[in-house]
Amino acid sequence: ETWDNRYHGKGGPLGVSEPRAPLPVCEAYFEAAAELGIPRNLDVNGEKQDGVAYYQLTQRNVRRSSAAMAYVAPNRHRKNLTVKLGAQVRRIVVENGRATGVDLADGTRVSASSEVLLSSGAIGSPRLLQLSGIGPADHLASLGSDVVFDQPEIGSNLQDHLDLYCISELSGPYSYDRYAKPQWAAIAGLQYVLGRKGPVASSLFETGGFWYADPEARSPDIQFHLGLGTGIEHGVVAMPQGGITLNSCYLRPRSRGTVRLQSADPAKAPLIDPNYLVDPHDREMSIRGLKLTQDICAQSPLKRYILAERLPGPDIRTDEDYFNFISVHSKTSHHCAGTCRMGPDERAVVDTELRFNGIDGLRIVDNSIMPQLISSNTNAAAIMICEKGADMIRAAHGV
Repeated sequence: ETWDNRYHGKGGPLGVSEPRAPLPVCEAYFEAAAELGIPRNLDVNGEKQDGVAYYQLTQRNVRRSSAAMAYVAPNRHRKNLTVKLGAQVRRIVVENGRATGVDLADGTRVSASSEVLLSSGAIGSPRLLQLSGIGPADHLASLGSDVVFDQPEIGSNLQDHLDLYCISELSGPYSYDRYAKPQWAAIAGLQYVLGRKGPVASSLFETGGFWYADPEARSPDIQFHLGLGTGIEHGVVAMPQGGITLNSCYLRPRSRGTVRLQSADPAKAPLIDPNYLVDPHDREMSIRGLKLTQDICAQSPLKRYILAERLPGPDIRTDEDYFNFISVHSKTSHHCAGTCRMGPDERAVVDTELRFNGIDGLRIVDNSIMPQLISSNTNAAAIMICEKGADMIRAAHGV
């Protein structure tokens, strides 16, 4: 299922479809946004991003169309592919300035005949590089690690979208919260098995849109996700009558964080400092976005469903109140990027062919190579980077 126009393709391995299980409160959300001048957009992946919409989902036959299902599963039979599950890479092996393989935690060494390809994401890739002695020399030396290659930018430039939420309790069973009860959970299973409907067919955050915190912005700088329930976000309990969660995030943050090691021990988790809202501009735009979600929920089409706003709630009035609220009630959008920046300059971690600058036989192919975070979800972009990277690798080896 794809849109048949110049902004969409057909025939790719990933399934793309519209939601199969929206609720009436979704249409009320569109009407509420319209009262604030935010239009309905039938295709936010088309000519214009502006407006509220049903998102196009990576689903096929009402099941998640993941990269594993689309790319790995159909090729598991290939003789030149071995998938090793549960294997933790301890370090990348570098010999005479060239990546020659990887060492696993169980002591096994896997050698590379051509290249080592690193695709561990914006957190995992800089972590593994630093565990391999590749990264900021001063940081590695402070941990007692041997410095194989000094690259100060590895683990820097961390970017992410900070997710804020407005949570409202509903006046009746208008969301998917009721399916938390055992009898309704059984009904949910039957709805999916018999008709591919109900909460099992839903991504829960399949409605949203894009609008402006800064009216002078060149394109939307705020993204919304309408969650068809409460208790979805970490640390937020479900509402007694059920509820909805309207999220917002500022799409072009200026704040930059880091990924560093707390220890040279591969079993230890990395130190992740996203440095959210350290830039005053990010703080102002994020607060504007949160206020906009409150305004949408206060419009009459949604007020028919809403008993009361529970978070942020009536006690949050000043910008200082909002910042203090955000400091407690916010989370990652899981859109991390930028920690192994691509660029034409010598300081960049990888070049425009994704080759590591300074070590032969090593490429990085994931969202860590983004110089700047894109203004939307990052799943499609990650897959695009890998598709493009695969083409580059094939071309380099004449395949």
